[in-house]
Amino acid sequence: MKRISTLGTSEDAKLLEIHGVTKAFGEHRVLDDVSVELKKGDIALLVGANGSGKSTLLRCVAGLTSFEGTVRVLGGAPRTAVRRGQIGYLPQLVALPQSVTVAEVIAFFARLRKVRVRGPEELATALPLPDGFLPSLELPIGSLSGGMRRRVALGVALLGSPPLVLLDEPAASLDEEHSASLWETLQALRAAGGTALIAMPLLVTSLLRHDLASVADRAVLLEQGRVVHDGPVESLRPSPALGTRRLMSVGAR
Repeated sequence: MKRISTLGTSEDAKLLEIHGVTKAFGEHRVLDDVSVELKKGDIALLVGANGSGKSTLLRCVAGLTSFEGTVRVLGGAPRTAVRRGQIGYLPQLVALPQSVTVAEVIAFFARLRKVRVRGPEELATALPLPDGFLPSLELPIGSLSGGMRRRVALGVALLGSPPLVLLDEPAASLDEEHSASLWETLQALRAAGGTALIAMPLLVTSLLRHDLASVADRAVLLEQGRVVHDGPVESLRPSPALGTRRLMSVGAR
């Protein structure tokens, strides 16, 4: 595992502040007065069923959509944080040019982030991923499977070890071996004091919640666009009435 470096901030600093965020598409309110704070070193799972608002909240934090309320990253606006290379973002749906190679994709985003990757040693430093996680750098994107493209996109999100990482269902399309490498990477990110907000589906969190507790400090549960639980990952359990379709906090009535 390669060493992950993080930019220095005060240990008690609020790296991410989300206050009263509301987002509607027409009359449909996707996010309803959401407030979440992360300090440096927090790794939080954003858990919810399909349509609960997970992806929309990450897009708000990444500066990709308008919203009501306030989002601050290291005290600044999301778009300012993106321009400064302070946010790494893995979307749920990844669209990369078909004709370019893996190396060209990484080089393009490295230039945007002002990260040096001119040789193998610089690439290893800039990309905190286990050996073999990325596909061969010479392969064109069009020749890659969905899982391989996902691994490239994850590499782009982690490029240069940004202070805040936003991952939307990062294990989607990954096989068992590379899912294990992903959790290893996130454990290293946590150990290095990195900060991340990771959207996860209900079923996966339900089945892996004890394993995910070694990756994440807490779980924020969204239901119909509202935060209904914020606590340790292991405090979530499947609802007896709904099986694994819904998670409830331990002791909930």
